[in-house]
Amino acid sequence: MEVLNRFEGFLLNTAAEGVEYVKAVDRPNVKVMLDTFHMNIEEDSITQAIRKTGSLLGRLHIGEANRRLPGQGERVPWYAIGKELKAIGYEGDVVMEPFVLQGGQVGSDIKVWRDLSNSATIEQLDQQAKKSLEFIKYIFESE
Repeated sequence: MEVLNRFEGFLLNTAAEGVEYVKAVDRPNVKVMLDTFHMNIEEDSITQAIRKTGSLLGRLHIGEANRRLPGQGERVPWYAIGKELKAIGYEGDVVMEPFVLQGGQVGSDIKVWRDLSNSATIEQLDQQAKKSLEFIKYIFESE
């Protein structure tokens, strides 16, 4: 179950609510999905939210506070997130989820009203994604 911010959903808005829900469902295939974008809005501490979720974390979506690629901003504590994921023994998927282009169904659904790519070409977007992946791998795989 993905935990969303209060502007996009009402069922589960915090990691604690996600954990409570998953425990109530009590099925091994139901886990919590956290997202740094939503945690940036709802949580007092992203790392404490990850810690509270612990072994119930099934997937992590990552992106900057403004939905850009990881490493393109300064507000998300990437090193601390990587350290906390190691501390809870997380070995699941970490999925980059940037939304930088307006238009289309997805852009409309998540309210991308302006170009956050700085008018990047497809090739430049690919390069930015590659650079972001290298950044995250370095951060999350370092001690």
